[in-house]
Amino acid sequence: MNDDTFYEIALKNLANEASAKDKALLERYLQDTSYEAKYKALQNAQVYNTLSPVYNEFNLKRGLEKLRKKIKEDEKRKFLINKKALAIAASFALLLSVGLWFNKLYVSKTAVNYIVASSLKGQRTQIMLPDSSTVFLNAGAQLRYPEKFSTKQREVFLTGEAFFKVKRNESKPFMVNSGNFKTTVLGTSFNVNNTNATNFSVVVKTGKVKVENTKTNNQFILVKNTQVVFNKALNTLEKSGINADYATNWHKNILQFNAITLQEAFSKIETWYNVSIKCDSKTLLNKKIRAVYNNKPLEEVLKSLEFMVGLQYTIEHNTIIIK
Repeated sequence: MNDDTFYEIALKNLANEASAKDKALLERYLQDTSYEAKYKALQNAQVYNTLSPVYNEFNLKRGLEKLRKKIKEDEKRKFLINKKALAIAASFALLLSVGLWFNKLYVSKTAVNYIVASSLKGQRTQIMLPDSSTVFLNAGAQLRYPEKFSTKQREVFLTGEAFFKVKRNESKPFMVNSGNFKTTVLGTSFNVNNTNATNFSVVVKTGKVKVENTKTNNQFILVKNTQVVFNKALNTLEKSGINADYATNWHKNILQFNAITLQEAFSKIETWYNVSIKCDSKTLLNKKIRAVYNNKPLEEVLKSLEFMVGLQYTIEHNTIIIK
């Protein structure tokens, strides 16, 4: 039998937090007279009264203070029986040892193990978080999240672009950290994009979102069909309306170009299909295009661009050369 396990289930039982399985295991421990004595000492010391409703938040300082108070009360009543004095001293020593053990247990319980999910270039990845929220990672994105969320909040860390469908929980806000920005929600769907060196953006599809620049403390509240864009070079934030369905369609495997330059389109194509594009024509790169491709292969996208802007291309291994 193990002392750590005994103290854990004993304290849970005294705090009315023990499961049926815990109680059954405790009964087995108490068949041993040494563990039975330890359990009675815990009861006498009233250790369970130092526990919060969540048993692993043991307050050693408060527990010791209660024992000191109890000892003083006993002294005032002039109970000079040696056995009782020894029992109190034994209880104090036991509480101290239990407190040290619980401190060790609490530290181990609060150590957070993280999972890192990545989406390779040319891929879009869907993952489910511990709270059943869903995240779609765009190509090249990475999300770090705990194996189990804390009791107070749900916090994740994003590099790249992701679309979130957050399960509503008003008592546990959901936070996305990306660079110098924190996006906080209770339950909603939204897109966070921090893929390039120029802009950071958040688009809200449903619900309400708070976006905060942790460096400057600037904040924006966004609702459905609104976005905020931070220009990293100019250090400016701009809030505007947007068609959120259109802006977040990528997580449905829809590649779209909404009045962007061909240079920007090429950058998206490189990440989307995991290829390299070479083009030396500035005139061509500055042309603006609009297009939507629903789960189309690379060759079909290139032929479409060939028709729209008159470009010519060749493919050598994983590199597309634009002429």
